[in-house]
Amino acid sequence: MKRHHARPLAVVTGGSRGIGRAFVLEATRRGYDVVFTYRSREADAARTVELAAALGGEAESVRADLEDFEGVQAVASAARARGHASLLVNNAGIGEEFTLEALTRDAWERSVAINLTAPTFLAKELKGDLVSQRGAILNVSSDGGVAGSLHGAAYGATKAGLIGLTKTLARELAPDVRCNAIAPGPVATEMWLAIDPAVQERVMEREMPLKRIAQPEDIARAGLDISSWPDASGIVVLLDGGRIM
Repeated sequence: MKRHHARPLAVVTGGSRGIGRAFVLEATRRGYDVVFTYRSREADAARTVELAAALGGEAESVRADLEDFEGVQAVASAARARGHASLLVNNAGIGEEFTLEALTRDAWERSVAINLTAPTFLAKELKGDLVSQRGAILNVSSDGGVAGSLHGAAYGATKAGLIGLTKTLARELAPDVRCNAIAPGPVATEMWLAIDPAVQERVMEREMPLKRIAQPEDIARAGLDISSWPDASGIVVLLDGGRIM
C-alpha cells in the first residue's frame, strides 16, 4: 500500500556515495523524501540514510544491480510503494575504460545496460507518476558525452546516448514532464582522488580554465536547480570548469 506523504518523492540511482549521495542529501534539504539505489556498498548506503535523517528527511535504500532488468523493476516497485515520484535522477553509471582493441562484447553490453538501458526503462516504469506530478527527469551524462570521451567507446557512446535520450524524452513527455541533462567534468570523488596527483595537476593546468575541480555538492545543487526550472526541457548543461566551450 502506498504511503501518502506531504513531502514529494525523488528517486536517485547510485545514491550511496559521491555525486549520488550528494543528490540524495540535496533533495532532502529541498523537502523531498528519497528512494535511492546502491549496488553493493551496504555500509555507504546506510550512512546516506543516516545523513538524510539528520537533515529531517527520509531516505530508503534499495539494493539493485541496474545491469539486470530485475534491478530496474525493483527500484520502480520500491518507489511506487512509497508514493508518486515527482523527480527521477538517473545518476548511476559505470566508467570502465577500454581501448577499442581491448573492448569486449560483455564490457560494451554492461555499459549500455547500466548507462543507457536502465535510465530509459526507469523513465518508462515511473512515467505515470511523473506525469501525474508534472515532475522532472535529470540524466547525469558527462562532458565526454558531449565532446568525445578519453575513456573509450563504451563510456563515450553511452554518455552521448544519454543526451539523445534526454532530448527525445523531453519531446515525448512534454508538456507534463521536463527532462534535462547535466554533463560534469572531473569531480572530487573517489575516482578522481585515486588519480596520480601529477596527472591531476596537469588536467587542472591544461584543461580547466576555472582552475577548480567540482565538488559532488556543486553538481547536485546545479542538477536540482535545473530540474526546478519551469521553462527548461531538453537542455544539457556542462559543469566542467570551462573545459568545453
